[in-house]
Amino acid sequence: MQLFDIATTDLEELIQRAFAEDFAHDDITSLSCIPETTQAAAKIVLKQMGCIAGLKFVPTIFQLFDPSLQVKLFIQEGQLCDAGVVLAEIKGPARSILSAERVALNFLQHLSGVASLTSRCVARARGTDCQILDTRKTILGLRSLQKYAVRIGGGTNHRLHLADRILIKNNHLALASAHAPAPLFFCIRSARFRHPKSWIEVEIGSADEFTDAIHAGADAVLLDNMTPKEVEMCAKLNQMQEGKKAYLEASGGIALDNLAHYAAWVDGISIGALTHSAPALDISLKISPI
Repeated sequence: MQLFDIATTDLEELIQRAFAEDFAHDDITSLSCIPETTQAAAKIVLKQMGCIAGLKFVPTIFQLFDPSLQVKLFIQEGQLCDAGVVLAEIKGPARSILSAERVALNFLQHLSGVASLTSRCVARARGTDCQILDTRKTILGLRSLQKYAVRIGGGTNHRLHLADRILIKNNHLALASAHAPAPLFFCIRSARFRHPKSWIEVEIGSADEFTDAIHAGADAVLLDNMTPKEVEMCAKLNQMQEGKKAYLEASGGIALDNLAHYAAWVDGISIGALTHSAPALDISLKISPI
């Protein structure tokens, strides 16, 4: 599985879009209530236990808004912290701190939420060789950052985009069946012909399809919406294969409460909720004049 870096220019563009969305440079409340010369010190405080991700971007966010702001970080990325911990301190013009506050907290709360949920899932798979994988079910424009947060939480990135590698899903097979009597074999072999060096994964919905996927040459098999018993059956069939074994990925209906039932049998579990439904971590900013 690949790791994906976040380009500095992409990050800065995203931050500037967030400032524009929030009209941060036209904060009529702060401009009305706070004298221009007021200096302040602010602390970013964690209000619930969690895994911190995105704190490394906080200095960039505040200093893109106002280069005179000074930011000091106290916690490392990926650190599991208790409620009450001070994550960072910001000093400088009070107006600037208040105007950039929400953008900074939105990034930090969301990415830490993704990392925290991922960390909890990783903990449930501990003692096995199972990876916790993300998906492409991401918030528009935030995919690279969300996948970064998954890595910080101990997870592993699945494909970043459609050109990353081949994943043949049910809809591909349904359409291929219109012109191919054996759509699974057709799709895998066609993909192998066109992209001989690409990793090829195919989605199946039952143990009956597993052997066909292996015989057709799939590198990985996505076991979709299967029960733990069905997944176990596929794992045992995989072990019976001669030569290189397929990478087994389970997905669909897997959450914290049942994850351990699958982890013992597969190489990876993909969970869309890591990026589309992770609750934001509760983090606040407290400010005082200096």
